[in-house]
Amino acid sequence: MGSQLDILMYLQSIRNELLTGIFTFFTICTEVPVITVLTGVIYWCINKKAGQRTIFALCGSLNINAGVKNYIKMPRPIGTDGLQSLRIETATGYSFPSGHTQTSTTFWTSMMYLFRKSWIYIIGILMIIGAGISRLYLGVHWPMDVIVAWGFGIVLSIIFIKLFDYIDDSKNYYILVVLMLIFGVCTYFIGGEDLYKMFGLYTGFALGYMVEDTFINFSTENETRRKNIFAKNPSKKEGLGKKILRFVVGIISLLAVYLLLNYVQDTLIVNKTEEIINIIKYFKYTIVVFWGVAGAPALFKLFKLA
Repeated sequence: MGSQLDILMYLQSIRNELLTGIFTFFTICTEVPVITVLTGVIYWCINKKAGQRTIFALCGSLNINAGVKNYIKMPRPIGTDGLQSLRIETATGYSFPSGHTQTSTTFWTSMMYLFRKSWIYIIGILMIIGAGISRLYLGVHWPMDVIVAWGFGIVLSIIFIKLFDYIDDSKNYYILVVLMLIFGVCTYFIGGEDLYKMFGLYTGFALGYMVEDTFINFSTENETRRKNIFAKNPSKKEGLGKKILRFVVGIISLLAVYLLLNYVQDTLIVNKTEEIINIIKYFKYTIVVFWGVAGAPALFKLFKLA
C-alpha cells in the first residue's frame, strides 16, 4: 500500500476549499438521490427503453460490486496514520472496488453508449474521471479501488445493456429469474448489508420490468425504436408540461413509498438479529425499485400521463 498511500498523501497536501468543493460535488453526483432523479427523468420522461437498460446495468453492476467488496473485505484507508479522510459518512462497507466510482462509470458509460451525443461524451468522461479522483482526494479509497471500479463500470454496463436487449427482444424472462437466483445465492453465502440492498435493487427491477412489460406498457414521448435511439428526427413530441407532470407524480410517489417503508423498517428491526435486519432491508429496496419501475408507470396510465 506504500505507493498508493503516497498518492493519497499527495492529494491531501494540495487540498483547499475550492478543490474540496469540486470533488465533494463529484462524489454527491454519484449518490442515491442524484442517480434516482437522473434515471427517473430518463425512464419516465425521455426514453423508456434507455431508462430500463440503464437501470438494469446499474443493478447488475452494483450487485457485482457489493459481492466483490464483501468477499475480499479490503479495509479502507480511513484511519491510516497521517491521512485525514473527508466526508467519511459516504464511505460505508469495504474498500475494493469503489462503489461511488463504479456507479458513476456504469451510469455515464450507459448514457454515452445509448445516446451517442458529443456533449454526453464530454460530460460522461468528466463525471467518470471526477468521481474516481474525488474518492482519492477525500481519502476514502485506495487508487486500486478506483482503477478496478472504472474497468468494472465500463465493461459491465455494456454487458448488461446487451443482455437486456436480448431479454427485451426475446421476452425470455427466465434469464432475469436465473440472474436473480445467482445474485440471491451470492448474497446468502457472502452476506453484508450493502449486498442485501443491491440484491433488493435487482429483484425490484426484474419483477417491476416483467409486470410493466406485461400489464402496463406505458410509453414516453417520441419513443423511437430502441435500435434507433439516437435518431436525429424523432416523431412528434408531446408537451413538456406532461413530461414534467409525469416526473413530479413519479418522484413524489416514489418518495412516499420510500418514507413509508422506512417507517415500517424502523418498527420491524427493533431487537432483531443482523440477518433478519438485512432481509427486511432487502424487501424494502425491492419494493421501492418495483414501484419506480412498475408502480409509478401504472399511475401515469391511470392519470392519462402516458
